[in-house]
Amino acid sequence: MSTTPAGFDFDALAEWAESDEATHTPQTSPVFRGKDAARASRAFLSRGRPTLGADHATGEGRSPRRQVRLDSRTNARLDAYAAATGTSASQIIRDALADYLPA
Repeated sequence: MSTTPAGFDFDALAEWAESDEATHTPQTSPVFRGKDAARASRAFLSRGRPTLGADHATGEGRSPRRQVRLDSRTNARLDAYAAATGTSASQIIRDALADYLPA
């Protein structure tokens, strides 16, 4: 069995892909034109990524931002761990700080 760090079984996926059960149902969004397209575009752009504040982590609105520099080895390890766990690098850093810092 050939699996990835995320747990995908490539042998099983290949067997399924070659079977009669392999189908593809595309997920399509509606097509908008004119004013409807402009309205949909504005709504899409206004969403953005939610903050950790407001109804999320702190309840205080905007989330404070910190920037750090990493050496290339640590950065590569972080990227590999994020890919293997399906977690964002930002979430890994937040979790690590929460575990590391005293309460």
